[in-house]
Amino acid sequence: MQIETLLQRLDKEGCPSPSQSTLALMELMQQDDVGIADVAKLIRVDPVLTAKIIKIANSALYGKSRRVLAIEEALMRIGLKVVVPLALGLTLANKPFATPANFDLHRFWAGSLLRAITMHALAARTDRWPPADVFTIGLLCEIGSLFMACTAPAETAALASQNLHTAALLDQEKGYFGFDHRQLSAALLHHWRFPENIVSALEPHQHIANAKNSVERAGRLRALQAIVEDGRNIADWVLTDTPDQSITLLQSAAKSWWFSDTRFEKMISEILAEWEGMADIFDQTVSPDLFQKLDALRETLIAGRLNLQSSIPGPVLLVAKQTKDLDLLQQALKPEGYNIIQTDSAEDAIVLVYQKVPRIIILDWDMPGKTGAELCKKWRRELGPRVHLLILADTRNGDCTAEALEAGANDILGKPPSGNILVAKLAIAAQMVTFMAKLESACTDLTHKNHSLQALASKDMLTGLANRRGAQEFLGKNWRHAIRHQYPLSCIMLDIDYFKQVNDVHGHDMGDRVLQALGKLLLENARIGDLVARVGGEEFLILCPQSDVLKASLYAERLRQEAAQLQGDFPHITLSAGVAQMQPDMESPEALLRAADQALLLAKRRGRNQIIIASGRPDSG
Repeated sequence: MQIETLLQRLDKEGCPSPSQSTLALMELMQQDDVGIADVAKLIRVDPVLTAKIIKIANSALYGKSRRVLAIEEALMRIGLKVVVPLALGLTLANKPFATPANFDLHRFWAGSLLRAITMHALAARTDRWPPADVFTIGLLCEIGSLFMACTAPAETAALASQNLHTAALLDQEKGYFGFDHRQLSAALLHHWRFPENIVSALEPHQHIANAKNSVERAGRLRALQAIVEDGRNIADWVLTDTPDQSITLLQSAAKSWWFSDTRFEKMISEILAEWEGMADIFDQTVSPDLFQKLDALRETLIAGRLNLQSSIPGPVLLVAKQTKDLDLLQQALKPEGYNIIQTDSAEDAIVLVYQKVPRIIILDWDMPGKTGAELCKKWRRELGPRVHLLILADTRNGDCTAEALEAGANDILGKPPSGNILVAKLAIAAQMVTFMAKLESACTDLTHKNHSLQALASKDMLTGLANRRGAQEFLGKNWRHAIRHQYPLSCIMLDIDYFKQVNDVHGHDMGDRVLQALGKLLLENARIGDLVARVGGEEFLILCPQSDVLKASLYAERLRQEAAQLQGDFPHITLSAGVAQMQPDMESPEALLRAADQALLLAKRRGRNQIIIASGRPDSG
């Protein structure tokens, strides 16, 4: 099959295609004299699209404190060239698609948003591409996999069943179709009239150095390729069970962006904070397991930094344009036992700061390329007080001294540097960075412990499942999602039959082993997006977003049968369960729980070891 053959099916039922309003917007943006008023008039035809664009303009992506209320203001904030791909993503994310049973559409769009937010965060930390542009690229850079699922469901299902990591999946797709989903994504964006330079950046190994590209343009396109590739890698680490990238490789990729572990971890925290809010705007949900995997990445980075036994103050970086200055500094510092690294290039110095992580930097104020002021401001802005910056400058020039201190320098060294003064000031610098390192480690440790305590507060210590508090938080959030998006929400209330007899006859230790075995069984059988909780002594709750009561009852029946076959150093057990679905006349999440609980009580009255589906509205009590 050729890509062109698939593209011809864009307008057929079940294939992803832009809405009519988005197509009209694409046509309008081809005109040279189009203005904000013209675009606003067309967007207003679609009230839902209008509301979503205004929400995005007010989101954390644009970091503005003043809220915009009118579509014209939103367009000014977002930019006209970003609106078309953004509108395309918004409309595609809300279209119903005929996909294979094993293609999770919500997970696909949750992953697309993760890529978009990750690439936005990477772009925000460089000065090569506008972050808003990169967000829309991230949103649509894997759209080919959705299109494949719609147009070739059998082949897509066969590939999905193999649970391949990304590189192997791309190879298999080429064997099936003659192209992979990333090549198809690029072809779709070209078909939808995206700029050619953006399309070329979607394929990681695309050769971009040609006669049409100047050195500067080629450099920007390579930067975009790197953003796309690293954004995909981070998202793949979260989304797939067999990611190509290990933590070490992800950290290495971060270092290529001159990110310290601290900055990388901070970026992950920002992505976590933005992901759910952006999913709401796109009318999508993010299952808890995805949040947990991304948070696990952040926790690993924290733990790695806490366990890192590095010497403090670490290496001293010397950055000077004159060889004689570097020689004088070396002669003064080597006898004192300092580990010294040096360079006469400002660009190399930037890389060394993030590769070698020096805590003390001696910087020549008169560097070629980037000036001492630019480097000083950059490092102070990005690394804060954890580095000690000593400026090598002519101390007779009062303006230079004042400018260096304003740029964030800690102190000034005269030219040529005096050995005794240099050693004395470096001793003070070593004391300062040692103190800051200990303070930073203590703060990070406290943050880590607080985060762990918050997680523990929502977890049952015996089984490792969520507790009642965690279940209530999850239910409240998904209750709101179900109302907003009109999807079903069901719950299963499970109870171990005659559990009191287990404790009375065999002791509480035996009872604990039964609870742990059942908790393990429930967790192993949990479906993506569901939450399993222990909410009482022997009572368990399973919350099932996007599941109707029939699916939930079949699920509960399977669990009942598997629980009856549990074997171990504990007595045989059976389960009773009540299953309920959210109804239009239910006023609160508690009403859903009461319905399931009353169905559970009925199962017990009828002899236990059975599943009862709630019917009608539960009693108010």
